[in-house]
Amino acid sequence: MHDPWHEFGSLSDWALRWAALPKGLLGFTDFSLRTVTLDDRLLQAERRCTVAHEVEHIRLGPLPSDPVLAAREEAAIDRAVARKLIGIGELGDALAWASSLAEAAQELWVDEDTLSVRLRHLHPAEVHYLRRRLQQEPPPCGPPARGD
Repeated sequence: MHDPWHEFGSLSDWALRWAALPKGLLGFTDFSLRTVTLDDRLLQAERRCTVAHEVEHIRLGPLPSDPVLAAREEAAIDRAVARKLIGIGELGDALAWASSLAEAAQELWVDEDTLSVRLRHLHPAEVHYLRRRLQQEPPPCGPPARGD
């Protein structure tokens, strides 16, 4: 399982801050101050997804000033984060037993938006894998144990 906190920690010249951010803003990256600020009201899965998102911003550099290019980059970051945080095997297991996307997201330790992005952008081979996986019987005793 990908650990975005470890990945952020490897960026030794960047600092993490917590603050109450405006509604709808979960986090942001300030390149001039080399800081990432996360909303201090985020739930654990939201924190995990948001720090992964901001790490991708750091890796790519500042957003383009053109709004169309910026939106395209944000979408690409969302897809990269979803793929990093949700492995196809874990996705198949979670979908096999969960009764809702919310329940699957909770098991995968991601927010529902990240899970939705992952599902919308599956590779054809991943779709094939999931179809086969979901035809199997779910585990008899609920969700698989998380390897924490």
